[in-house]
Amino acid sequence: MISATRFAVILAMSLIPALGRAQDFSADVVYLSAAGSAALPSGTDGSNHNPTKLYVSNGNMRLETHGLIGTILLVNRDDESAYAVFPSRKEYEPLAGGLSEYFPVKDVENACPDWQKAAGQQISCDKVGYEVVGGRQTVKYKNKNASDFATSAVWIDSVLKFVIRWEGANTCAELRNVQEGQQAANLFTLPSGYSTVQPRKSANNKGFSK
Repeated sequence: MISATRFAVILAMSLIPALGRAQDFSADVVYLSAAGSAALPSGTDGSNHNPTKLYVSNGNMRLETHGLIGTILLVNRDDESAYAVFPSRKEYEPLAGGLSEYFPVKDVENACPDWQKAAGQQISCDKVGYEVVGGRQTVKYKNKNASDFATSAVWIDSVLKFVIRWEGANTCAELRNVQEGQQAANLFTLPSGYSTVQPRKSANNKGFSK
């Protein structure tokens, strides 16, 4: 049975993208239905007092989920690492995956190679055209052969050179309240005094739960 912690990590994270150069910024992450209307449960969208936050600097990323989950994902460009950080326990866990939905691009007019690399699997990428998302100019790309669990479309911000909206079969997410500017370096490093996640003893026996 998957623990609540493990489920939270799986929900928000997948494959580590090879990060490129993107404009420094922060933003709220709003999760919506695929139709773009109903938000997901409280604690996951950007409409409450503690929205999910994304920070980007030199390609490094920090994703903060609040509410029930309370997990932080750190993806470091320099050493190609990713960690799930659990502030309530002062622990962290190295990951073999990061965010495949959000990634920087070198060229917004030719983003298919970067999406392919971030996805970590074969996709059939087409450039759809130009759209305005949240008042920002974007270039839309579509994965023609997306499965039920794959990202089917991404909108890349022309200034940020970063995915500002993505859409899957049942849900999508959009960056809002974008604030461009330099981000603090310590946002993208492991907090001091934290230790690696240790196996938890099962409540039913003396062994370790998975």
